[in-house]
Amino acid sequence: MSIDTREENNHIIVYLKGRIDVHLASEIESELMKLIEQNPNKDFILNLSDVEYMSSSGLRVFVSIMRYLKERNRNLKLSNLSLAVKRVFEVVELMDMFDIYNDESDALASNR
Repeated sequence: MSIDTREENNHIIVYLKGRIDVHLASEIESELMKLIEQNPNKDFILNLSDVEYMSSSGLRVFVSIMRYLKERNRNLKLSNLSLAVKRVFEVVELMDMFDIYNDESDALASNR
C-alpha cells in the first residue's frame, strides 16, 4: 500500500494504492490521522482508483476517519471507486453513509 497526497483549494487529496486489508488497515488509519492532524482546516478526498482490494477492515478505517472529521465540522469525500471497492460498499450498504463521487473533479466541485 502506498499513500500520496496533493493539496487543492481547501482539500487534501489522498491517493491510496494497493490493498486495504486487515494487515494494513491500522497503518493506513495512522497515516491518514497524521495527515488530518497536520492539516487542521482542510477537508479530505480519498481517491481510490488504484485500490485493488478492500476488506471490512478498510471500511472500518473509512468510517472512523469520516466520524473524526465530521466531529470537527470537516468533510470526507471518496472518489474514483474501482468496481471491486464499490461492490464492498454496496454489499454492506454503506453507499449512503459516504459522499461518493465518480471522479476527483466532481468531489472538488461539490459543496458538501
